[in-house]
Amino acid sequence: MIRKIFFTDLKNLLHSFFALVIAIGVCFLPALYAWLNIYSNWDPYGNTGNLKVAAYSEDKGFKDDDGTDVNTGEKIIEELHDNTAIDWQFTETKEEAISKVESGEYYAALVVPEDFTYNMYHVFTEKVSRPKLLFYQNQKKNAIASKITDTVAGNLQSKMNEAFIGVITQEVFKTANDVSVKMEDGKTLNSIIEDMKSLRQDITSYDTMIKAAKTGSKILDEALVSAEQDVSELGEQTADSAQGLVDAGNEVDDAKDSINEYSRLVTKTMDSVTKLLKDIKGKLQQAQITNDVKAIEAAANTTARDVDLLRKDLDALSDAAIADATGADAAVIEASHTAMTSSIKSLESVLVRLENASGGSAEVEKKRQQALSDVSDALDEVDRVQRQFENVFVPQLNQSIDGVETVLSNASEVMTQMSQTLVGMGDVFSALKITVEHADESLDQTSAALGMIGQRLDTVIEKVEGASSDEKWKVLIQTLAGDPEAYAEFFSEPVTIESSAIYPVENYGSAVTPFYTVLAIWVGALILTAIMKTHPPAENFPGARGYQLFFGRLIIFVILGQLQTAVIVWGDLVLLKVQCLEPLFFWLASAITSFTFTIFIFALVHAFGDVGKALAVVIVVIQIAGSSGTYPIELLPEFFQKVYIFFPFPYAINALRECVGGMYANDYWIYLLQLSVFILVALTVGIWIRRPFASLNHYMEERMEDTEMM
Repeated sequence: MIRKIFFTDLKNLLHSFFALVIAIGVCFLPALYAWLNIYSNWDPYGNTGNLKVAAYSEDKGFKDDDGTDVNTGEKIIEELHDNTAIDWQFTETKEEAISKVESGEYYAALVVPEDFTYNMYHVFTEKVSRPKLLFYQNQKKNAIASKITDTVAGNLQSKMNEAFIGVITQEVFKTANDVSVKMEDGKTLNSIIEDMKSLRQDITSYDTMIKAAKTGSKILDEALVSAEQDVSELGEQTADSAQGLVDAGNEVDDAKDSINEYSRLVTKTMDSVTKLLKDIKGKLQQAQITNDVKAIEAAANTTARDVDLLRKDLDALSDAAIADATGADAAVIEASHTAMTSSIKSLESVLVRLENASGGSAEVEKKRQQALSDVSDALDEVDRVQRQFENVFVPQLNQSIDGVETVLSNASEVMTQMSQTLVGMGDVFSALKITVEHADESLDQTSAALGMIGQRLDTVIEKVEGASSDEKWKVLIQTLAGDPEAYAEFFSEPVTIESSAIYPVENYGSAVTPFYTVLAIWVGALILTAIMKTHPPAENFPGARGYQLFFGRLIIFVILGQLQTAVIVWGDLVLLKVQCLEPLFFWLASAITSFTFTIFIFALVHAFGDVGKALAVVIVVIQIAGSSGTYPIELLPEFFQKVYIFFPFPYAINALRECVGGMYANDYWIYLLQLSVFILVALTVGIWIRRPFASLNHYMEERMEDTEMM
């Protein structure tokens, strides 16, 4: 059945002229996509000479001891006239250069300050600023152009550092040659030796100043390390303090809630006391009518039990509240508890007298009257305590708590801001530390040059003083004569770097060929699913099972995908002539990539319909951004570093890179094996996961057709 479906598809394709033309066109479209992108990136850094960068020098220069005019700024501008790496534009004023950078006409501008040469030649003799070049760039105009102009600025800085060291070395050797000339002019030997020793002292002074500067740098570096650590620790402590203040504020809120709850319970208790007192007063008044001693005793007994329970509840409430409170809160609670306890004790004394009522009517009446008076006094006392508690104690306590809350909130905000400030100070200290380290490197180079010169002078002085009278002049002339410029050139760059490329790639276009080839193969498979149906009509193949329909239609997709890939590879190798050390393996990796991508996208569309097409687009968008096809994966955001291994692009790209730059061990076959895992994923989606979604996809397709638009 699979073979029948395939031959039916092939027959229908070959017998339809328009379908055949479209199929042939689809085979070339992905190739055009790959070729144009590779060609546009063929050698972008070879055309940096088209980038316009302004240059202007304000350098006034200076005259040295022999009256020679020295102007490093002019030399820089002269050298830039011969520099074709950038399209240098030489303006008439500094303002013109900066203005054209702001307008976007130029990408950047280099300005040499007026005191540049003077600072360079007097850095050890006077208190002057460090020589610096001013560099302005329009970073809005183009992101890549900014990186290129940054490189230009860095190269200029390196050259100026070399020139600076060269100036010092050249001046020292000029002085040495002057000694030699004076010697040949007939100056006395002792005078020449003294000049050499004076020169040695000058070098020692220079070296002493450098060592002092390095010592200061070391102290500063240690201070910065300590400050950075202290700021970090203080920032953490401040953040902890801020959190502690927040926690304290929360505890104050809890205390406020506890006080409010206690206030409610106290009010409820006071109301109960008042009610009891009123009940007793009513019973005593009723007893006046009945004059029943037994009734008074019974009422007193019942009330006494209630009062005893009330007193126990009040004691328990007070103990619990005081346990949860401190300071002023506990004092207020204890005061209110004392007042209520006093009222209850008065009430209990009344009840005791009533319970022990005996004697004649006159005696009972007297006790009843006394009890009524005590009850009335107790009611007044309870009312007074309740009003004082509600109108004085509780408002004052709440006001105090609100004040504490405000103070804690303000303090927490201040601590948080201080913590943020300290973090910023840590960044500043880190930047200063890097600056100090770079300064130390320059000082080390200069000190090394001066040290070598000093050692040579020591050797010469030692040789001259140890030579015989006849040989002293000969030793001096042979030892001191030399080319100051040659010495300066050596000492300004005593160490050079010899680079060796491992797996060299001829040009940038060849380097990005793996990425754009893989991307074109994916685009080709996506186009196929956009113009061709993944489901053959089931009614034309009665009895066909789901997997037979899947593989039957898949074959024609795979064949067209391989044709697309063959055209892409042919164009890469023959038309563009990209570097490829292993052409056969390049085609094999591309073919396996096409087979994998075709099955993967076909399965998505076969299982989920138009939703599957959308998923294929989303997947390719994520892979373009984060597959390490252009930028190293280590430079991309953390999200891409974590998810890129779950997509097929990285493995296909790496396999093609092995073919372009050279094979290493078995990496090529490992990448292809990893890529093949996605074939199993595709078959799982297309054959098994498809089944639960079949009816839903059919329903969605019918609704989309109902719109007559989709």
